[in-house]
Amino acid sequence: MAYKLTRGIDNLTEYNLGGISHIWLLNIDDFIAYQFRDDSLYNSGYVDAVYKSAPFFDLGCVDETNLKETFGNGVYKQELSTFVHTLNEDTLNWVQHAMHGKYLIIFRTISDRYFTFGSDGGAKLSYSGQTGQTGEINGVTIKLEKNSIYPIFEVHSNAVSTSLLVSQFLSCITTEESDITNINYIIELNEQKS
Repeated sequence: MAYKLTRGIDNLTEYNLGGISHIWLLNIDDFIAYQFRDDSLYNSGYVDAVYKSAPFFDLGCVDETNLKETFGNGVYKQELSTFVHTLNEDTLNWVQHAMHGKYLIIFRTISDRYFTFGSDGGAKLSYSGQTGQTGEINGVTIKLEKNSIYPIFEVHSNAVSTSLLVSQFLSCITTEESDITNINYIIELNEQKS
């Protein structure tokens, strides 16, 4: 299928601040669907809502956190790299457990734009621990990688909050509580039979 370009890219001369300020992960088994702008297909490039059955959790990030996306042979390769400054038993146990899962990723840039990838099977997490020489840093480098048929999509900032499908609405309520690991909570209502 061929596409004919009819316009160019606006290259704004304003100050362009790079960097990533937040990373959220969702176990891929808890991902239900994207809702694209105007209920269109993925080629719109913009996600209005993320439907899921559990909350995102915050991975945290450092100033050096970055994303690379390349395209070749019909496949998009996404690689998000970050660093955790804590090298201890809890951190190592967490990353060793996390390596066995796959994740939908949402990240926020310093310029307050949100992006997502990993919807087609989830991104894989890998890590490497390091102890620096005297005066250097200790910690864990984390990479989230995905080979995908889809590019990254821009996503509405509310997508990290809980979105429920209509079929779930009557059996769940959401709270506005949040903490370090949860943006908000879904409470499932169970019918009591007498």
